[in-house]
Amino acid sequence: MDGCRHDEPRFVGADGARLALLEAAITTGNLDEVELLRLALQQALSAAGGLAGVAHLGGPATGELKLAALGGLPLDVARPWESLRVDGRGAPARAVRERSAVWVAAEPDDGPATGDVPEVLPGIGAAGVLALPLPGADGPVGVLSLFGVEAPAADRLPLLSRLAGTTGEALARTGAPSTRLLPWWSGSGSRLREAMAGVRVATWEWDLISGELLLDEAALETVAGVAGLYEWDSRIETWMQRVHPDDLPGVLSAIEHAIAEHEVYSVEYRVRSLDGRIGWVELRGHTTYAPDGTPLRMTGTGWDTTATRMTEQVVTRVLGHMPDAFLIVDPADWRVLYANAQAELLGSAPVELVGRAPWEAVPSLKESGLEEHFEEAVRGDRPVTAVIQVGESWQRLRLVVVEPYLVVYVADVTAEVDAERAAAERARRIGALTEALAQALTTQDVVDAVAAQILAPFGAGGVLVHAMTDDRLRLVGAVGYPDDLLDRLRRQETSELLADRSPRFLHSAQEFALRYPGLAELARCGGALAWAVLPLTASGHQVGSCLLSFDRPHPFSGDNGGLLIALSGLVAQALERARLYDSEHNRARRLQQHLLPSVLPDLPALSAAARYRPAGDHSEVGGDWYDTIPLSAERVALVIGEVRGHGLREAITMSRLRTAVSTLSTLDHPPEEMLAHLNDVAGGLGDDQYVTCLYAVYDPTTGVCTLASAGHPPPAVVHPGGRPCFADVPVGPPLGTAQMPYRSTRITLPEGSLLVFYTGGPMGADGAAPVSGPDTLSGVLGAAVRERAGAPAPGRGDEVAWLERLCDTVTQALPGHAGCPADDAAVLAARARRLPPGDVASWDLPFEPSSAGTARKLIRGQLTEWGLADLIMTTELIVSELVGNTVRHATGPVGLRLIRGTTLTCEVYDGSQSAPRVRHAALMDEGGRGLQLVGAMTHRWGTRYTSSGSKTLWTEQLIP
Repeated sequence: MDGCRHDEPRFVGADGARLALLEAAITTGNLDEVELLRLALQQALSAAGGLAGVAHLGGPATGELKLAALGGLPLDVARPWESLRVDGRGAPARAVRERSAVWVAAEPDDGPATGDVPEVLPGIGAAGVLALPLPGADGPVGVLSLFGVEAPAADRLPLLSRLAGTTGEALARTGAPSTRLLPWWSGSGSRLREAMAGVRVATWEWDLISGELLLDEAALETVAGVAGLYEWDSRIETWMQRVHPDDLPGVLSAIEHAIAEHEVYSVEYRVRSLDGRIGWVELRGHTTYAPDGTPLRMTGTGWDTTATRMTEQVVTRVLGHMPDAFLIVDPADWRVLYANAQAELLGSAPVELVGRAPWEAVPSLKESGLEEHFEEAVRGDRPVTAVIQVGESWQRLRLVVVEPYLVVYVADVTAEVDAERAAAERARRIGALTEALAQALTTQDVVDAVAAQILAPFGAGGVLVHAMTDDRLRLVGAVGYPDDLLDRLRRQETSELLADRSPRFLHSAQEFALRYPGLAELARCGGALAWAVLPLTASGHQVGSCLLSFDRPHPFSGDNGGLLIALSGLVAQALERARLYDSEHNRARRLQQHLLPSVLPDLPALSAAARYRPAGDHSEVGGDWYDTIPLSAERVALVIGEVRGHGLREAITMSRLRTAVSTLSTLDHPPEEMLAHLNDVAGGLGDDQYVTCLYAVYDPTTGVCTLASAGHPPPAVVHPGGRPCFADVPVGPPLGTAQMPYRSTRITLPEGSLLVFYTGGPMGADGAAPVSGPDTLSGVLGAAVRERAGAPAPGRGDEVAWLERLCDTVTQALPGHAGCPADDAAVLAARARRLPPGDVASWDLPFEPSSAGTARKLIRGQLTEWGLADLIMTTELIVSELVGNTVRHATGPVGLRLIRGTTLTCEVYDGSQSAPRVRHAALMDEGGRGLQLVGAMTHRWGTRYTSSGSKTLWTEQLIP
């Protein structure tokens, strides 16, 4: 039922008396907002013949309506309407939105679902409710709701609207704090006082005659507490001494004005404690007068608003200076409730975003998945970070749920994304060229790799590669030029290219001819419009030059030019290797035989065999190497590597690296860290050699094999009954070429899986088609496994013999083996096994001194079960020392594991990474001999660290 606007009618009789009574009460100024609302409710209910009523304060400015007064019903009945959203259900909310009187009839089943707001309060017996908005200057400031047994007559609406209008105008003049007012406190009784204390609202009474200021308990705890008045003497002078000097004149003026004008006293000001702390309080009250008009007392309520004030100031400053966008979103419909000035990063002005979902203001945000990110943040319990594209820019979003809203931070990361893309492209091109150059053994191979990996990606049309021979540059390879032009260039002097020790980028034929007169014919006949002249330097001296030509103008931007310079370093090393490929093979052949392991150890984790095939047409051997190294906990390290090239230098480098691996393996580094240390070792050798390496660690207790590669091809894997495949191993840079982190991958191997490691030779380094090497290796392995499938399970010796025959078969079937193989090759084959579950026992221990005794009991029981009673005493001593040291010097959690293999392995792990240190105790020292005792009683012991930040102390004892 909608009310309509009427001309000012004349009200007489009872109607006129009701209106006059309300206006007179307002004129006297003795009514606060609560009393005014109650009086308005009484008059409206009387005029409408209603059963009961409620009054709310608030409106569109606050977005909510707060219950402020009751008439004719208890609070428990009105509680569903205690707080209403202006945009929600309920007759009061509708009246505020429509700004007119609204009648809502009650339905027979008007029982809302849990959590919903009823249109009409249930349990009253009313036929419906009439909601009357209280108009203010900028929209409704509240609403009166009247419940009746029937809809009010039409002739009652003008009076009811007039009562509501008069009340609204009075409220607008008082500036009532609708978001804080809970007027049912203004009554009396124990329940009321308890409610006020629960919400930390203070009440006070000031005797204007005697100056006595009385504070209740809540006032002493909150308002007086803010001012540092922990001992209260009930004197108004004491309180005024705490008022901030800058605010005191305004406070006194407000008091005088409220008393003189018979108005409500309402003021918020600062108070200062004795130690200088500043707080904020807000006080509201009204004055009681004697019949002759003498002011007697002032009573009211108060709040500690320090936190609110400080928070508002901080938030205002932060939002005003934030360089990033900040939005507050309503999760109910994704509407933006607030957006700062920087919100234009999302592609729209903040004023266009507020009130709508972001993708409604900027449709392209819908395609970016922004709504899905919002939903993910609301569903989850953690902040969500996402990067989306907005037009030509990239924005990083951080979505945080701050009940009941979703807070969105937006930062422009376009520069970061562009840099990451450039870095990724740079790494990809370097990796591709590295991989291609890893296969290049001759000068032409290097030229072909440059043509494949540089020309097309950079838009170049041709390349000329010159190598230094007898202090002269000689053209050794070219792509993209006619043969007759190349013949003439080979006869021309090109030593002028030696003058450039740094890269030079030329943007026109005239500039090229002016800089290199001896190559002017190239500028005239080559048809190029831009050139990049890249000196190739390795080992500190120039080994040649690479000249790229472009058929179109080329800008040579910073990233583009920098990448070409970086790639030229790889080309220089590859070119140097190719030229020296055959120089020293013979002198290192015999040395090669002594540098590789003659027999691989037979370990519980696996059986292994290997073969090395030297290059048949070279006088020098290469630097291929392999090894299997026992680690702690029956784990095994498998390593294979290649020092590219042939000769004594390569063989010596291989020997150094193999020794470094053997030494570093005692530290139990994971594969990626092992390669990082080897990279440092290779860089320290100072030989500018191309070294690749594949390092793997196999754990027979879990069947997990962890692998990392430094420019090396991945191993072949054959599961029982399966087909050969190649492991997906991240390929890092070759050793000694760059300081970049290496990454590892983990694969789980079923019992009996076959691993085949190899160097570059098996992959067709003799110039065969790129797929011939892997296809050949896959075919050979598949045939061997199928032949083996029907045979009975072999013994350990038979298995090793079969693996040796497999290595022979692989090397004999490699491309180029018949006659004169072009490159040496190494093959390492291993059959993985799992330790029986009964040979591994582990326990978690509490982080307390008693864990040492618990560990001894567990050791006794397990070793007795394994039939190793002879080791119980020594193992108990070892475990007691290790667990005791852990509890004393480390952090939790603590664990214990026993492994029965070729030796008895005992492991104690904790949450610390501090390494144990063997002390050399003096003769009279009481402590410091524990680790010496452990070392004396064990075959070997050590420490192993994990990526999760914990460490493991392990010992091995020989099993009798």
